[in-house]
Amino acid sequence: MAASGVASPMRGESSGAQSEDSGASSIEWALLTPILITVILFVVQYAMIYHAHHVALAAAQSGARVARTDRSSTWQAKAESQATDSLAQVGPGLLTGAQAAASGDQNDRYVEVTGQAVAIVPLLSFKVRERAGGPRECFRPDSGNGTTCQDGP
Repeated sequence: MAASGVASPMRGESSGAQSEDSGASSIEWALLTPILITVILFVVQYAMIYHAHHVALAAAQSGARVARTDRSSTWQAKAESQATDSLAQVGPGLLTGAQAAASGDQNDRYVEVTGQAVAIVPLLSFKVRERAGGPRECFRPDSGNGTTCQDGP
């Protein structure tokens, strides 16, 4: 007997309420755990895609800076190289199959970085494409056609 005078169940005996609910908590966790893990994986996947977009944009902007300021005829190769180097420095392994492509004309130049974000969730693939660019840095006279570059390539 317990100190309060109420009999306590002996070892091996259980009250009726405990025997009906015994193991219910374990079954609930067994059913909820895969759902929780899936939700966590999707949140991490979204964060990886978001980060991959920012890294690709930073690499494209780095390449675009070179493309906009370079006056040589090899500006495309230099811009693509700069974008690829920036991608390797900032996010190595974050984008698979990453490629940088520079394009433009006499007045505007752009760099586009494409690739696939790292897949955390199996069987899904996410393409990342970011483009940066702008007007070329050059002399533009006040008179005449003031929007066209007046120097070289």
